[in-house]
Amino acid sequence: MKQSITLKDLTADLIVEQAHAAHEPGWLAERRHEAWTFFAQSGPPEWRRTDLSGLAPDALTLSGTVGTELIWDASLAEQGVVFKSLRQALNSHEELIKAHMDSAVAPLDHKFSALRAALWSDGVLLYVPKNVAADTPIHVRYTLPADHHMIMPRTLVILEANASATVIEEFISADRSEQALAAPTTELIAGPNSTLRFISVQQWGDGVYHIGGQKAVLGNNASLEWTSLALGAKVQHIEAETTLKGNGSRVNWLGATFANGSQILLTAPWLRHVGHNAESFMQFKTVVNDTAYSIFDGMIKIEHESAATSTRLEEHALHLKPGARNDSIPGLKIDTNSVLKGGHASTSGDVDEEQIFYMQTRGLSKNEARRMIVMGFFSPALDTIPVEALRHQLEAVIEAKI
Repeated sequence: MKQSITLKDLTADLIVEQAHAAHEPGWLAERRHEAWTFFAQSGPPEWRRTDLSGLAPDALTLSGTVGTELIWDASLAEQGVVFKSLRQALNSHEELIKAHMDSAVAPLDHKFSALRAALWSDGVLLYVPKNVAADTPIHVRYTLPADHHMIMPRTLVILEANASATVIEEFISADRSEQALAAPTTELIAGPNSTLRFISVQQWGDGVYHIGGQKAVLGNNASLEWTSLALGAKVQHIEAETTLKGNGSRVNWLGATFANGSQILLTAPWLRHVGHNAESFMQFKTVVNDTAYSIFDGMIKIEHESAATSTRLEEHALHLKPGARNDSIPGLKIDTNSVLKGGHASTSGDVDEEQIFYMQTRGLSKNEARRMIVMGFFSPALDTIPVEALRHQLEAVIEAKI
């Protein structure tokens, strides 16, 4: 797709024309056409807690390329592991992409999901074949090319039966104070008996709107360890979901959000139980400072066909300033009588002054005590990050926000 294009310049026919010019397969051009038509005809989504009044997408340039860095041990390719640009992968693995793209994230769910499906320009494919263990982290880093741009990267992760991998997806930019839009789509497909560790890190600059979808589908006895960290952006609206489709599938999902300044950061994580004997646990921790606003809109949905489900959802929030706000909205919907265990919980409060006082009696300053409390609060999520340099960099970002 050529550069210096805005949404006002586009039509469904032009999108198809550009898809053909890029030598994309016909099925993909058709999907883009359908998604753009839906986008053009639909109104804005009714998101009560996400303030998009300041977003002016028509004034943003659609980037023809996405800043994408692939960090991995290339010798894994000798075992059949594929990790490459999604555009390159369309030439070598078209049928694989056709079968799995849009299988987790519904492209016509709302206006922004349709926009992402119509206009994504690049991303990555990770494919791990049957019985292969990718024993070193596989890392993709997305960056914004400039202010006043929009990017729509796609990450597609496919693990075949008995495969395993650790994947890091990172969104990062310089301190961009001018407006920009990042609208990523992430799909995780975990085959039977596979094991996936997935770490998602969002640390955009202060002017970026981050509006994305992340969804995982687990096969029989598949296991997912998911860590979500949200530190940057002006406004975030992330819809994330794990569907435990397979019998015996399991997910352990940890999250950490730190909003300061005037940030508005919303995460809407869902656990959807379909298979039998599936287990899930979700625990998100949030810190809010200054006049920031964070929203946790979590849900467990147990479908009628599931059985012998065990699940729990938790969110805990810590307030550092009186003007900071956190809304915690945990929910549980059950459409079956066969539940072994299910529950949700939420806590919210200020830093415990007794803890501060105790630490001061041990020689720490008040600021040092607050820092230790916050870092300890986030340690369950931070400790899952396998790359030491990234973990230390995130710790430094968090400390600067306290």
